[in-house]
Amino acid sequence: MGAGKILTVLAALLTILGTYVFASFLMLPGYVGSGIGFILNLGDLFANADAYSTLLSLNIILYFLILVLFIIFLASGVLILTGLKNRFAGLIFSLFPLAIGLMFIFLVYTDILGIKTAFFTIFFTGEHYGNVFPILVSLGDLALGTYLMLGGGVLGVIGAFAGRD
Repeated sequence: MGAGKILTVLAALLTILGTYVFASFLMLPGYVGSGIGFILNLGDLFANADAYSTLLSLNIILYFLILVLFIIFLASGVLILTGLKNRFAGLIFSLFPLAIGLMFIFLVYTDILGIKTAFFTIFFTGEHYGNVFPILVSLGDLALGTYLMLGGGVLGVIGAFAGRD
C-alpha cells in the first residue's frame, strides 16, 4: 500500500476520532462541543430554520446551504475513505474537517469570523454521556477533538497528492 493510501486511512481515522469520540471544546461544565452534539441539535436547526436565519440575518437558502455543509462535515470521516479510489474526492472531503477545525480555532483565538460562526458553534454543544463521552482532553482553550480534525484534514490533503503504489 502506498503512502497516499496510508495517509488517507489515517486521515479518516483522525477525523472520525476528532468528530465523534473526542470533544472539540468545553462550553460549560458537562457540555462539550462535538459532532454528536451537532447531530442531536439537527432537529432543532431544521424545525426553527426561519427564526435562526432571521436572527443571523441570512437568507433561508443560505442558512440551509450552511447546514448541508455541516452535515457533509459529519460524514466526512467516512467519505475521506473514498480517497482510496479517487484522489479528488479524498481531497474535497478532507477540506471539511480542516475548515471546521480552523473555524473553531479562529472563533476562540480571534474575532475574524464574527458572530455567525459563534452561533453555529453553539449548535455543536451537547451533554456528556455518562459524564465521560465524548472524551474531553483540554489543550488550552480548545480540546483534542479540534486538533484531531485538523490533523485528519491535513493528512487527507497530503494523502491526495502522495503516491498511490
